[in-house]
Amino acid sequence: MNNVLDYKGYRFFQSSYDRDEKGTVLSVNSDRLGTWVTYFGYALMIIGFIWTLLNPHSRYWELMGRIKKLRTRRESLAVIAFMFFSTIGWSQNAEHNHTQQQHNHQTSQFSVSSKHADDFASLIIQTYEGRFAPSHTLAIDVLHKVARKDYVEVPSRGKLSAIQWFLDMPLNAEFWKAQKMIYVREKPVMDAIGLVGKHAAFNDFFNQDGSYKLQGYAETAFRKTDAERNKFDKEIIKVNERLEVFMMAFRGQMLKIFPVPGDENNKWVSWDDPAARTPITGSLRIINDDLQLAELNYSNIMRAYFTELISASRTADYTKADRILGYLKSIQRQSDAADILPSEKKLQYEISYNDSNIFINLKNLYALLSVVLLFLTFIDNLKSKKSKIMTWTLNILIGILALGFVYHTYGMAMRWYLAGHAPWSNGYEALILVAWSALLAGFCFMKYSKITLAATSLLAFFTLMTASHSSYDPQLTNLVPVLKSYWLIIHVATLTISYGFLGLGFVLGLFNMVMYLFKNKKNGLRLSLITRELTYVNEMNITIGLLLATVGTFLGGVWANESWGRYWGWDAKETWALIITVVYTIIIHLRLAPKVKGEYIFNVATILGFGSVLMTFIGVNYYFTKGMHSYAQGDTPVFPIWAWISILAMILLIVVAGFRYYAYKRTQKVMLEENGDK
Repeated sequence: MNNVLDYKGYRFFQSSYDRDEKGTVLSVNSDRLGTWVTYFGYALMIIGFIWTLLNPHSRYWELMGRIKKLRTRRESLAVIAFMFFSTIGWSQNAEHNHTQQQHNHQTSQFSVSSKHADDFASLIIQTYEGRFAPSHTLAIDVLHKVARKDYVEVPSRGKLSAIQWFLDMPLNAEFWKAQKMIYVREKPVMDAIGLVGKHAAFNDFFNQDGSYKLQGYAETAFRKTDAERNKFDKEIIKVNERLEVFMMAFRGQMLKIFPVPGDENNKWVSWDDPAARTPITGSLRIINDDLQLAELNYSNIMRAYFTELISASRTADYTKADRILGYLKSIQRQSDAADILPSEKKLQYEISYNDSNIFINLKNLYALLSVVLLFLTFIDNLKSKKSKIMTWTLNILIGILALGFVYHTYGMAMRWYLAGHAPWSNGYEALILVAWSALLAGFCFMKYSKITLAATSLLAFFTLMTASHSSYDPQLTNLVPVLKSYWLIIHVATLTISYGFLGLGFVLGLFNMVMYLFKNKKNGLRLSLITRELTYVNEMNITIGLLLATVGTFLGGVWANESWGRYWGWDAKETWALIITVVYTIIIHLRLAPKVKGEYIFNVATILGFGSVLMTFIGVNYYFTKGMHSYAQGDTPVFPIWAWISILAMILLIVVAGFRYYAYKRTQKVMLEENGDK
């Protein structure tokens, strides 16, 4: 993929290859003149979009002028309005922890020291998909996968970091088999195991005779097709996978830390692999002068390391264990892959990134700021006389949000640096970019309305909350061949950033619906000016979003032509990207349709129109055929009940807000008619 052969005006693209990898299927393209004509047309479209934004006589600039007039009028009103707000408190149910009698293992009361574990954290491992990373990254990924926790805490060991736990697993396997570590989500699966609580011990999955309790359920679930599997089947498969990962961890099979000499693909293996038993020759034999092994090979070096760790965990003397760990790092740096291994500095950066939990912390920050900013900005907009204290408070909160945005940008830059590619190549990263672009949209329109900035912080919170869901994998990964192109940066970024702007339009539409509910004779004029101002801001925002979505869509056509020799293949993602452009083009032009134009209709359209974005980003990925555009991995999830409830609640809000909006308009019309002579 993305390695095109140009020959005498013809372009050859790899479309597929034989299963034995001895033959390739090519598609051919010869249309140089047509390509340049098409690209020129695309360039004209981009220039037209940019001119629309820069032309002082355009609709965009007209909206700016209207917003200024509305603000002047609103600030001149001396109206006292009251609105009632309630904040939602989050309560977290404390999980009931059950303890189990500890296995009487001779080393179970000891753990690897945090200092040595931190040294081990920078040992390079090769992940299952070929990426070289610090073992710290693997430890965190495994713990999240198995237990959905950031650390381990057991009575006899205290609080252990992910890397301490991961390193201790092969040393004290029997102890960890007895700890309730493996996450189980669904109640029927808990009942099948005989479990109370959401975490089971490895031993809980087996009967006294050693038989696997879920054997029959697992065989049935794996025999079914994806469409036939119910919620129970899918949870059985997930639990089975967590169990296998846990087993590989205590066996040390995930520690792919040894390079296979002479392997052209730079394959690394774990200590129990047959390749690890090959005798070591050459300069590395000097290691045996210290270790005095019967035979010097990777497997025996690792056994010596484990033996010294067990001894050190009792005596607290890690001198020899540290020395062997140094040998392991030396072996890695002297391998054939030395030129492509991450530097020590980069390894430390990745460990720091793992420990910082940037996007989890930002999610909590955005949640807090969104609630406070929404409350204060509404109060500020309703008061005719500006308070210096309120102004200073808002400015401080906006400053904190700006720092959060900078930290968000730093987090994305770190992912880019560590992974070596633009951080929007999978579902998790795309959601992070959507949250970032939503905040960018908020800051772009902050001077017109601070409510807009409050709305974007709320949208950023919900987006990062979705990203933290178990369906999205936060792992740093290598790029698949189809994405190894600079078009990933251009096309995907443009399209994904547009989702942030369109998402802001959705939130602003909802805000106006809520304000319609509170309209009455006392506050009606003031709220009408606020909703009209937000509607104008929303139209400007949607214009930017539509521009980016359209440009991103046809840039995708350019990428497709450069990589596969065709502009459009009616892939599900391509089709729905086009639907987004059509839907929001209609929304932008509703003001020109006499029968449907108006403030309320426009806001309803921005709410419902966002459904096309959700369908493109989520629906296509999970519920349509998986393809080159799919971010989803694994089985198709069942459409959640809470999503149905949210949709129905939104429809109810739109309907009730519509009744209130038009009832107020009728009241105003009657008042104008009654006071016409005056």
